[in-house]
Amino acid sequence: MNTFDDDTLLRERLYRIGATVPVPLPDPSEDVRRGRRRVRSARLLTAAGTIMAAGIIAIAGVALRPLVADRATDPAVSPTSTSSSSVRRAESVAQALPSTFGLAVNLIFERDAALADVPDVVMKPIQEQTDEAVVTWTAKAEQIDGGDQELADLVSEIQQSLAALPETRSMMRTEETRLQGALALSALSNDLLAISTLVPYVGDAEIDAEIEALGHLGPVFRSLGTQRNIMMPALAKREAMQSAGAAGADALSKEEFAELARAEAEWRLSLSALYTSSSEPQRDSLDEITKKTATNGAIGVPAQRAVNQVLANGNLDRVTMTPDQHVASCTELIRGLQNVAVAAANELIDDLAEVD
Repeated sequence: MNTFDDDTLLRERLYRIGATVPVPLPDPSEDVRRGRRRVRSARLLTAAGTIMAAGIIAIAGVALRPLVADRATDPAVSPTSTSSSSVRRAESVAQALPSTFGLAVNLIFERDAALADVPDVVMKPIQEQTDEAVVTWTAKAEQIDGGDQELADLVSEIQQSLAALPETRSMMRTEETRLQGALALSALSNDLLAISTLVPYVGDAEIDAEIEALGHLGPVFRSLGTQRNIMMPALAKREAMQSAGAAGADALSKEEFAELARAEAEWRLSLSALYTSSSEPQRDSLDEITKKTATNGAIGVPAQRAVNQVLANGNLDRVTMTPDQHVASCTELIRGLQNVAVAAANELIDDLAEVD
């Protein structure tokens, strides 16, 4: 009878994810820098059976930590009337958002591939795509108006992290430092996503609603990625256990179940907030992606329906999806969300140009 450890199973399934497409793995209420310090000082969990499984939960926990202050409820940051200076600042940030989302996605894709220990022939083109995205983002970031100190600090820290990317990649190639490198890449991706929450309001109700919607994209991507990072190893482990004649009821640990519940709650809140604050074209896109269930946790999507089945039942007994089916469903969902993010950023850019 064959036996499989968590490390082997995780490596196999993440390899298959990484070989498919770039997948972004993603409640605003805290300061960005405080959240990032938690990322970098996060202790590796030991609850799971292997160091790789522990790393997945550590990364998942980091991804769900709030990153930025909720500026929508602070009248001090919401101008009562439009001004050319606020419009120009907002426009400078918005212009960088499409490349910002792209770089964040590439970094998470590279992180997943490294965790999967993919061969160099697979990793090289992934890193080349990341490097190209770095060049594009850097050029856009240089044009961001530096009037907001918090934003300026965030961009500066991202630039420092990008300068250290070769060292981070070296850490990812060594078993002893791989999880530390993975956490660094997660922190960098989260920092990039946080830029969308720092677009200044301009005092125009319609445009400010678009800016608010963009701020929900980071939590949407992070919480969805966390769910995927928990569900995929669990589904793979269950499949192996069932092949070995076991029931597979223990495929999900208590720690993983609790993290999955937190991620799903964050996903449900952030996706609903994104839908509510988005423009009609973006709501139409979200309706298509989620089968009109964006305000209900996107349960119209097979992968999200499986998550809800796990949470409702306490285990994977009711889930009929295979790991490959789950990957395909997540991929389709994330591709759609990426399109929404870019379309929303471009919509904001166009509207700001008209006001200016």
